[in-house]
Amino acid sequence: SSGINAEYGQYAKLKMLRFYFEVIDHYIDRQHFNLLEMDTDSLYFALSAETLDEVIKPGLFEEWLTVKQKWFPRTDTAENIAYDKRTPGLFKLEWQGDGFVGLNAKTYFCYSEDPRADKYSSKGISRAFSLSKEDYLQVLLTKAIPTQENKGFVFKNSKMYSYVMKKQGLSYVYCKRKLLADGMSTTYLDV
Repeated sequence: SSGINAEYGQYAKLKMLRFYFEVIDHYIDRQHFNLLEMDTDSLYFALSAETLDEVIKPGLFEEWLTVKQKWFPRTDTAENIAYDKRTPGLFKLEWQGDGFVGLNAKTYFCYSEDPRADKYSSKGISRAFSLSKEDYLQVLLTKAIPTQENKGFVFKNSKMYSYVMKKQGLSYVYCKRKLLADGMSTTYLDV
């Protein structure tokens, strides 16, 4: 039912907001992290240290050790690691690397020293196009929107047709937040 789907979607958004404000923002001073991208099922942020434990606010570390177990998988035993790996609702490390280029919602490139570990999302663009960090940086720095050609087949009225369609590729337009003067940082909308 669509009502159930909507309810789960709203719950996922609420859980993500609770995680950000009740965990990340509460236990870590803002000078030690920068939110990069958030969706209903993921949150990317830059951290000034290798682990969250290293940047917990003074006086909150003991409390953090208890709260941490409610939000993240346990790492104390092999059994707990295996069990929590599949436990829904816990936040698991999905990617760790050296940098992030975010253009807009669901359009980002995460990179590291090992290009095989790179990860990207390009909403609306076929995975057949091989995108690189340089493609994302080019759009970010020039604000030029490249076009891409999609080719495919469609079955219509008992006949097979091929098509070629030109469409805009990566875009720098981000309507969910306000872009600051440095051209890279964002803040909330004044609405």
